[in-house]
Amino acid sequence: MLGGYERLALRAGERRRVTVRVASRTLSSWDAGKHAWVLGTGRRTLWVGASSGDLRLSTAAEVRA
Repeated sequence: MLGGYERLALRAGERRRVTVRVASRTLSSWDAGKHAWVLGTGRRTLWVGASSGDLRLSTAAEVRA
C-alpha cells in the first residue's frame, strides 16, 4: 500500500532528509466488532525507490497509538 510519497531528484552520492506524513486512517483497518477504524500498530517495513517496481532501500518503523 502506498502511504505517501515525495518526489525529488538526487545526484550520485547526494543525501537529503525527507519527511512523508501518513494519515493514521491509511494505517487503519475496519474492526466490525468495534464498528470503527482501528490503527494497526507494530513494526512496519518502509520502502524507498524510483517506482513500485524499482524499490532500492528499506527500513523498519514502529507504529504506536
